[in-house]
Amino acid sequence: MVSSMPGIVSIVGRKGAGKTHLMRAIIKSLTAHGFRIAAVGHTPHQHSPDTDATDAAVFKASGAAGTALVAARETTLFLPAATGDEKTAVIGRAFQNCHLVLMEGGLQDSLEKIEVVPDGQTPLCRDDGSLRAYVGRLQAVNGIPCFAADDIDGLCAFIERRYLRPQLSAAIMAGGMSSRLGRNKALLPLGKSTVIEHVLATVSAFAAPVTIITNSPEQYGHLDCATAPDLRPGCGPLSGIHAALSLSSTEYVLVKSCDIPLIGPAHLDLLNRNYPGHDITMFKTSRFEPLCAIYRRTCLPALEELIDHGEYRIIDLFPTMHVKILRTDDVDAFRSINTDRDYEIILEQFGRR
Repeated sequence: MVSSMPGIVSIVGRKGAGKTHLMRAIIKSLTAHGFRIAAVGHTPHQHSPDTDATDAAVFKASGAAGTALVAARETTLFLPAATGDEKTAVIGRAFQNCHLVLMEGGLQDSLEKIEVVPDGQTPLCRDDGSLRAYVGRLQAVNGIPCFAADDIDGLCAFIERRYLRPQLSAAIMAGGMSSRLGRNKALLPLGKSTVIEHVLATVSAFAAPVTIITNSPEQYGHLDCATAPDLRPGCGPLSGIHAALSLSSTEYVLVKSCDIPLIGPAHLDLLNRNYPGHDITMFKTSRFEPLCAIYRRTCLPALEELIDHGEYRIIDLFPTMHVKILRTDDVDAFRSINTDRDYEIILEQFGRR
């Protein structure tokens, strides 16, 4: 099963190197780009859960697996973790709704690291196979990039490429029979291109790689895009979602049906900012909209069980999945091309939008 943890990166360096200052700058920059970033610090000091006679110590002595301190505006968790792997697992579970966790310190941990190197100092992690970047006045060494301390944009672009952007791919579902329309809706004209070309351009701005799920790949040979067939055909949209997740190289997949072309960047941006930590992230108008949604590969076992039992409703995945619902009143954006009249209305709305 694919891990449900966010990426965790250690910001390391000598005492006074500027780790805290760098973390603040990274968090501020990435947050401005819509990412949720968690921050973790190392400390050698003991806190209240380690002190005898506190409520937390009493609960722990009674066998509690963990304790928490609930204040007016936040909750602090205290969970036992002896080894490095246990600490990583605890942190990942606690912040699974975040895109990335930055940990200040952790030189001895096996986590990937970014080292802050003060002027005139030698790197501590030059022989550490987990080192991924330097921050300081150094030259790139052995392929490890180095960023100036004031080049926060460059460093954050590196972090996005390595830890944030690659985890979301996309699949455009173009496997419908178009029986009511009588022709392939994906190839209908829309603006200066076709429906499938418009959807491909919109989706490509948010995820990569993009794959068209179709059992007629020859119809899309003119597009610079990979195609893949249903692996379990005959199950309606569930077949396309199953193929998209089964063939994906990423943990999360943006699934978009080609016959709802009015969904634009604002909708996809909202999905993109809310999917971490959820098995399914989808919109709900007056009904659920599962054909413009982000699915996690953790859905595969439950999805295959439905198919094995001849149950093809996507909503039947919900009871066993962690589902994030995004409510919207923009019903028109989810209008699908099923009939000639639908197509005429979409052409009119597309011109206005």
